[in-house]
Amino acid sequence: MRGEPVRVEIRPIRGDDALRWEELRCALWPGYDAEHRQEIAAFFAGTLPEPAAVLVAENEEGRMLACTELSIRDDLPQLPGRRVGYVEGLYVIPEARNRGIARKLLLASRDWARGQGCVALASDRAERIILDRNFPPSAEKD
Repeated sequence: MRGEPVRVEIRPIRGDDALRWEELRCALWPGYDAEHRQEIAAFFAGTLPEPAAVLVAENEEGRMLACTELSIRDDLPQLPGRRVGYVEGLYVIPEARNRGIARKLLLASRDWARGQGCVALASDRAERIILDRNFPPSAEKD
């Protein structure tokens, strides 16, 4: 059942978001708590190659409701050697689901990928790669 849309601000993650990001990561990928903490510290130290960026959805009260981790890949079989923005993970807390937050994060992810010179945005689901090629022709760079 679809709930009422929620007003959120989509923004890049900040250092003071580390604990909440860790909570969301642990919910998305359970059982790797120590690794999540280390990777988050490395991300903010600038030593983690992936994710390249993290976007968060925050409600009007400043509560982080969702996040998405993004990378850039050039090894997708559909677009070999081309820069493709890739959604490595996306998580929306259960009580905020079905309210358009994931869609807003994906649209912001598409904008981020365009800004990185990517020709598409992709993710995987059930071992299939899904491409979003809704990029203007001017964004394609050889």
